[in-house]
Amino acid sequence: MVGEYAWEAGALAYLYRHLGIASRAEAKGVAGCLTLLQCWIYDHFPTLRPSRLEPRELERGQAGAFRWHGTAPRSSKKRDAQMLVYYRQAIDSLTPQSVSWTPYGHSPHLTVRRTLYQGLLRFAEIAEYYDPTRCLRQLGYVQGVPYPLERPLVVRRPASTLGYHLSYQSVYDSYWNNLGAHSVHLDLFSAPIRRRPWEFGEDYMTWYIGHSHPHILSDSRPVDDISDADTVSTIIF
Repeated sequence: MVGEYAWEAGALAYLYRHLGIASRAEAKGVAGCLTLLQCWIYDHFPTLRPSRLEPRELERGQAGAFRWHGTAPRSSKKRDAQMLVYYRQAIDSLTPQSVSWTPYGHSPHLTVRRTLYQGLLRFAEIAEYYDPTRCLRQLGYVQGVPYPLERPLVVRRPASTLGYHLSYQSVYDSYWNNLGAHSVHLDLFSAPIRRRPWEFGEDYMTWYIGHSHPHILSDSRPVDDISDADTVSTIIF
């Protein structure tokens, strides 16, 4: 992979792969650029930000992580158990109103065109699929049913982390280096958000429930009964 933004794409591919590995039943940790993941959480979920961290303006050339400052308290068994309970309760009580849906502005794709890239990201032998149609609200657009994902040639996701493996056809760089042919045209796919930042299209919830894991949904009511006041676990993920 060559060209501008290639190292960022590599960092994302590596993180995506290791988040997948961390989801296995026998996983006991996670690898990758966790600072990036942590900053993404702070940007989107204000109630999950540690109280010691406050946003600040970036100087030219500084990484996004510099928007946050502070030192984490010393870890202990008792404190870790308390924080686990706190974060579980905070996540369970999330509502659409408590999420920052467009933390990077309403049209970040106008500044960084590769935000609309749709295809494979690569780091060495790792390749992971990236699809902006699965996070349209982050771009200021109504979330609709996303495009079907490209299926890997080989998929192995056992309970053990050792056997985890995905591989795609070997055209990684041709995707990345041909941005025009591998970008989403937002105005043809969706429409800008006009009312609420968590808006979704008519068929989205039906698609979502069919592709999600029922045990993470807050309830099993019919799609038509889901309202804006429902917890964000039924709407965002």
